[in-house]
Amino acid sequence: MSARSLLAIALAVGLGVAGGVAYERLGKGEGSATEKKVVYWVAPMDPNYRRDAPGKSPMGMDLIPVYEGEEPGTTNRADDAQVTLPPAVVNNIGVRTGKAEMVDFSTDIRTVGSVMQNEDRTSHVHVRKDGWIERLLVRSVGTEVRRGELLFEYFSQELAATSSEYVRDLERGNSNMSSGGAYKLRALGVSEEQIAEIAATRKPAHRFRVYAPQDGVVMQMNVGEGMYIKPEQTLMVLSDLSSIWVIADVLESQAGRVFAGMEAQARLAHLPQDSWRGRVDYIYPELAETTRTLRVRLRFPNPGLKLRPNMFAEIELKGKARGPVLAVPSEAVIRTGHGDRVVAALGDGRFRSVPVKVGAQNQGRTEILDGLRTGAQVVLSAQFLIDSEAGLKAGLDRLENNGAMTPPAEVLGTGEGVVNSVDAAAHVVNVTHGPIPALGWPGMTMDMNVAGAARAVAVSPGTKIRFGLAKDDEGMFQIVTLEVLP
Repeated sequence: MSARSLLAIALAVGLGVAGGVAYERLGKGEGSATEKKVVYWVAPMDPNYRRDAPGKSPMGMDLIPVYEGEEPGTTNRADDAQVTLPPAVVNNIGVRTGKAEMVDFSTDIRTVGSVMQNEDRTSHVHVRKDGWIERLLVRSVGTEVRRGELLFEYFSQELAATSSEYVRDLERGNSNMSSGGAYKLRALGVSEEQIAEIAATRKPAHRFRVYAPQDGVVMQMNVGEGMYIKPEQTLMVLSDLSSIWVIADVLESQAGRVFAGMEAQARLAHLPQDSWRGRVDYIYPELAETTRTLRVRLRFPNPGLKLRPNMFAEIELKGKARGPVLAVPSEAVIRTGHGDRVVAALGDGRFRSVPVKVGAQNQGRTEILDGLRTGAQVVLSAQFLIDSEAGLKAGLDRLENNGAMTPPAEVLGTGEGVVNSVDAAAHVVNVTHGPIPALGWPGMTMDMNVAGAARAVAVSPGTKIRFGLAKDDEGMFQIVTLEVLP
């Protein structure tokens, strides 16, 4: 082997060794220097139990590290609306998440309606002069009648006198059907057939016949045999049920999707196999004052008369087809007087309040017009607990205002114990207490912060106390109610 070859081999070996040393020092050394710094160690089931080194919690569980910048309640300086919570707190408050995704978003409307008779095919039967029923042929509600069918005959003294006057006109040689007597009878509701009969027989009528003005069913019956009747009385109501109306209620938020001629489908609970197809016939001009809903009148053909007045029907209004839109589960949307928001789950216990612009709602989903992207994770439950179990609006407002609002503390558990030591300057007491079932805690000795009105209660080592616990803004338990026991 030549000297030049030996020199090349030595140089290659030297470079390899130097590279390995550099990798060890720069790669590993600098990598370890950039690792997150552990601030303290905390018990998984008790955020109040903190230690400077790893170990076991009073319940025998391994302590978990809390890294710098990830402490409970720490906000991201680049985003003041972001808050970070430890995994234990996220699990304890039961956070559920869903996804913003593209879905087929139809504008169909599902609601309920009340079946009623078609007023366009309904007639009211009256007489035009006082009288007495002398012959009643239709006697009960529900009777089906045909147009021109005789309903009843009645006697009216004034009508009888008018028919006698008409007979006298005929006897004087005035046989025209447009004579004064005929005109009076016609104006008082006497049928053309009966007027022609009087003209043919030249005998005054004593009973005047009333016929059905249309085909239909007797819906109301307010007359009986021998009854005295007046013009203002509604004697019968006839309705043709072969065509029926349904009055449906539409939510105010869906009112813009309803239009005249819109296709509708009706179903009855006791006939799930049947359906009726009709259309929107009329949209009422104002909302119902009590329910704040828009009333819509639907018209359906009713073969077999299965749709009966006063039934409730399930209604589906067929809207215009729409393409896929971005939507989230409706329970994720927070509606306030200042706009709509969702709480976005960013991962690793990080959450952020996001203002959004919402559109239509359909089948438990709400359309998102602006503010989110496809695939974004949103919080579906426990939004109000993300900020110390505050009310939903107060909690989100405080996340946005960096803690400007402080909700009243809610006592989550009570216990009894003995004070071991007191740090008055730090408002901290060391207490040995018994089990706290509401929190699932066993008896233990621990340091606890004292907050609010509880600070006004004087205690000293050896004092027996009863205390109530609540969480602070960082999710840590603190004493908020304090009572000295004898």
